[in-house]
Amino acid sequence: MKWLAFPALAAAAMGCVSSGDIDLLHREITDVSRQVENLSRQTPDKDALPALSRKLADQSAQLLKSNADIQAELQQLGDQIQTLQANLEATSQRLASLSNELAATRERLGGLPVLPAAATAPAAGTTMAAPGVPATGRTTEPAQLYNAAYEDYLRGNFDLGIQGFRDYASRYPTTDLADNALYWIGECYYSKKSYKEAIDAFTQLLNTYKTSDKAAAALLKKGLAYLELGDRSQAVINLQYVLYEHPGTKEAELARSRLAALGVKVK
Repeated sequence: MKWLAFPALAAAAMGCVSSGDIDLLHREITDVSRQVENLSRQTPDKDALPALSRKLADQSAQLLKSNADIQAELQQLGDQIQTLQANLEATSQRLASLSNELAATRERLGGLPVLPAAATAPAAGTTMAAPGVPATGRTTEPAQLYNAAYEDYLRGNFDLGIQGFRDYASRYPTTDLADNALYWIGECYYSKKSYKEAIDAFTQLLNTYKTSDKAAAALLKKGLAYLELGDRSQAVINLQYVLYEHPGTKEAELARSRLAALGVKVK
């Protein structure tokens, strides 16, 4: 009896499933098979995974290197901009100093006595030098000697300027322009890129004329000269001296800007 019941139950179960259900089931199985096949095509083989991983690693390394190169170029450009800015500020300071020096020289020259015409007229058949200028063409009057050296400096005749200013400083060490002469000796050497000699001239000025109105400018240029020589520590020391000993001056502002470009924090 029991064995006869099983076929009946199976028949009853089969009677509950329609042909539509079977078709739907077949379609779902087909869709799943198709999805598995597509996924298999899209998924790389196991052998391809290491190569793909290496390729991604190479691309990442190349990207990092490119970023590093870009950062280095940006840093280099930033350094160049800071250097150009410092040079521009130094040039502005130099032009300002030249303007002040020229005005002071003209003022002093304006106070010189003028020889009468009879005293300057040459005798018949003779050649007479200009006042204060011997037959050799070298000036002997303080203001004329200084002015000639200064004009040599402005024209870029730095060797002649050094000779003239040194001659003035040795002949007239107690005049108002003696300290200025030492300063312009340093500027001549600096313009020639003879930075060690420029430092010596600025140091001589600072040691000989401690209250000179050129002290701040001499300290500033001394620091810049050390910087040109690659002596960063001495450059920073001298630029800081400008801030501490001559606060509020335009030289102090230039020193502060240069220190900032060097990454030195100042109060």
